[in-house]
Amino acid sequence: MMKNQQSQWWWLESHNHTRRSPWLQSTLTELNEKTKAMLKLIEEDADSFAQRAEMYYKKRPQLVSMVEDFYRTHRSLAERYDQVTGIRQQKTGSPFSPIKNHQSEKLMSFTHDSYDSYSECFDVEESVESEVDDPEQEEEEVTKFDNCIEEEEVKIVAANDEVMGLRKEINRLGEENKDHKDQIKEKYNVYDEVMVLREEVEGLRKENRVQKDELNQKSIICGEVMILREEIERLKEENREQKDELNQKDIICGEVMMLREEIEGLRKENREQKDELNQKSIICSEVMMLREEIERLRKENREQKDELNQKDIICGEVMMLREEIGLRKENRVQKGELHQKGTICGDVMMLREEIERLRKENRVQNDELKQKGTIYGEVMMLRKEIERVSEENMVQKDHLMQKDLEKIEVIRHLSLAIDVLKQENVKMRSFIAKEFTNKWNNPFEFKKLMGSLSMKLFNGKNQPSIVAL
Repeated sequence: MMKNQQSQWWWLESHNHTRRSPWLQSTLTELNEKTKAMLKLIEEDADSFAQRAEMYYKKRPQLVSMVEDFYRTHRSLAERYDQVTGIRQQKTGSPFSPIKNHQSEKLMSFTHDSYDSYSECFDVEESVESEVDDPEQEEEEVTKFDNCIEEEEVKIVAANDEVMGLRKEINRLGEENKDHKDQIKEKYNVYDEVMVLREEVEGLRKENRVQKDELNQKSIICGEVMILREEIERLKEENREQKDELNQKDIICGEVMMLREEIEGLRKENREQKDELNQKSIICSEVMMLREEIERLRKENREQKDELNQKDIICGEVMMLREEIGLRKENRVQKGELHQKGTICGDVMMLREEIERLRKENRVQNDELKQKGTIYGEVMMLRKEIERVSEENMVQKDHLMQKDLEKIEVIRHLSLAIDVLKQENVKMRSFIAKEFTNKWNNPFEFKKLMGSLSMKLFNGKNQPSIVAL
């Protein structure tokens, strides 16, 4: 309160005039009310800068209307002063007061009494003109007119002093209004700047939400990668089952070929027996030869069976070795992928922890900014925070782009591996079907078929591995 009274000393001490006209009294009363209202609007305070800025923004139309009222009041005073000054100049031009013309140029009056006194003076002047022939009456009228002029000049001097004080007060009020306008403009500028900074902070928050959505999409991509890996494992299991079926079919084909050879041998024996019956002379020798031949063929068949069994065992061992080598290579690749995935997950966790830490820092900094009293410090801190967050967002975007490229490369390799496995499955199935039909159509080419199979199996080591892709 003391500060308000000290800041308003000019207003409280300017109301010490006792002689006022009704018009001046009403004008000053209205001026006092408007001054009180404006001071009340200006001196109101709030807890934070945002509330103060919002309060000034809401009260801006009232302040503008008050400034317009002050302008109209000042203009009406100026017009009234000009009007009164003109009337006084006209009246002081009479021949009864030629000596005091230089004083009447500086006088003015706002009271209705002055206008009444002027009207009385004009009545006296008319009576003098009408009775100019009576010298005594003329002297009396002149003395009365001089007395009236002196009284009026005293009133005019007092009114002039009051008007000069009011003009000074109005000028000072105008300057203070300009200062208040400048302060309000500065506060509005600061408020606009704070609003712009808030919009920038909101934009950065939206970018953070978008980045979170991208991270969720990347987790979905990781799930799809896991599904593709499971599909690869399933295809590998199907390849193993098909290889086992192929081995079983090879064994069955070997047994069928042996049975066919035995049947063929029995047919040959039947033919020989028929020939022996027809040729009784050479039955014994041919029978012995045939028996020896059969025994030899049986031995050869047994040797061939042993060789085939050994080759089947060797082929099985070779296939097992190839599978083991492929599994080892796959294990190496899977270990590398798991290591890469672990590093990626670690980076994601570190990024999440960094984001959480940044959020905590943002909360702490917001609390500190609320406690600070100066607007400039708050604006500078917000700018630094925005620059830091934008730089961190750029770094995070670069990391995410690198991880996206790595994941796309891994997915491409996995898709190529799946395509190669599918092509090998198709080739293997067509090869099995083709070889199976050839075995049944050409039973006597079993050795040649086994040789080609063994060559293909042994030459498969030189082909590029699927895992290498």
